[in-house]
Amino acid sequence: MKHQVEECLIPLLVDVETLVPLPGNPRRGNVDAIMASYSEFGQLRPIVVKPNGDGTSTVIAGNHQLMAAKRLGWTHIAAVTFEADNSRAIAFALADNRTGELGHTDQNLVSDMLDSVIDDYGDLMTDLGWDDWELASMEEISHRAAPTKNEDGSNEGYMSPVIQPISDLGATILSSLVREDSDGERRINAPSDMDHNEIAIKGSTVATPEAAPRAVVQFTIIFDEPEQQRRWYDFIRWLRTQPAYDGETTAGKLMSFIDSHSEI
Repeated sequence: MKHQVEECLIPLLVDVETLVPLPGNPRRGNVDAIMASYSEFGQLRPIVVKPNGDGTSTVIAGNHQLMAAKRLGWTHIAAVTFEADNSRAIAFALADNRTGELGHTDQNLVSDMLDSVIDDYGDLMTDLGWDDWELASMEEISHRAAPTKNEDGSNEGYMSPVIQPISDLGATILSSLVREDSDGERRINAPSDMDHNEIAIKGSTVATPEAAPRAVVQFTIIFDEPEQQRRWYDFIRWLRTQPAYDGETTAGKLMSFIDSHSEI
C-alpha cells in the first residue's frame, strides 16, 4: 500500500483502481501543481466519490487529485462517500467547481504571503506557477494598482498613462535614443509616449547609418487595467513553453505565433 495521506485520513483510504473519473467532467485542473503539493504536504483532505454498486465508485470531486496520486505511484487515496442519484451527484460536481470559480483572490495579499515563504519553499512555489516571471508581474500589477491621492485627499485607482505622439521626429531626437550594446548592435530605446511606427520607419538609418531600413525598437505596452497586464504575462509565459512555435527568444516565438494566426 503506497500513499502519502495524513494519519487522520487513513481510515478513508480506498484503492485507486476502484475509482473511475466523472464522465464529461468540464473541469481542467493542473495535475502537475497538485503533484507538487502532494509531494510536499501529502493529502490533507479527502476527495468525494459516489458508489456505483459494482465495487467501483465515481469521483465527483477530486478527479485531478486522483490523477496526481496515480502519477505519483500511490495505490490508495482518501475519499468520502456521497450517497446520491446521478442527477444529484452531477449537481454537486458542478456546484463544487463553480464555487471555486466564483471566488476572488487578493493578489496583494497573495504577494505578501509568498514573500513570507518563498525562501523556504522556492521550488514548490515555482512548481505551483509562481516563478520569477509571475512574481515580477505581481509586483508590477500591485505597484500600478496601488491607489494614489487626489488633490482633495481622496483615493483613486490605477490611471493609465496617456500617449502623446511626437509629430516631427528629427535626426537629433532619434540619435539621442540610440544605444549600442556590448556586441556593437545599435538599438533605438523609445519611450512609451512616442510614435513607435514612425520611429521604426525614420529611425532605421539612425540606428544603422547608411544601411537599408532596419530598426530594432524597444517599447512599453500601456495597459488600461491590471487584469489586462496579467493576461499578457500569462500569454507570454504560455507561449514560451509551446514547442509548436519556433524561436529561441520570446520575440521569435511571438512572431511565429503571429505568423500562425494572422495574415499580417
